[in-house]
Amino acid sequence: MEKIIAYCGINCSECPAYLATQKNDKKELKKVAKEWSSESMPFKIEEIYCDGCTSEGRLFSWCGECPIRSCSREKGFENCAYCEEYFCENLKMTFDKTPSAKERLDEIRKNL
Repeated sequence: MEKIIAYCGINCSECPAYLATQKNDKKELKKVAKEWSSESMPFKIEEIYCDGCTSEGRLFSWCGECPIRSCSREKGFENCAYCEEYFCENLKMTFDKTPSAKERLDEIRKNL
């Protein structure tokens, strides 16, 4: 499977929503929706479908609203590693929760 790196550095190709979508596994999509839901933010199975952050296809509902994705797309970058403002406040929460995302973008940036 091709590696898909989101604008924030998360590896979409390892994401449970992406994997379940690509397998068209409704049972797994339902499981992801339940695991990712909270009282204040419930998700329906239809909101979980995702073809990867950088795709023009289906997106996990939050990704469509993601300020990191919006910013990177507006600037025309493959991901945030290419930005002259790297890394900005928008990325802080992602990096706090997913340190591997920062490591990925740092590695990309080092090779630019």
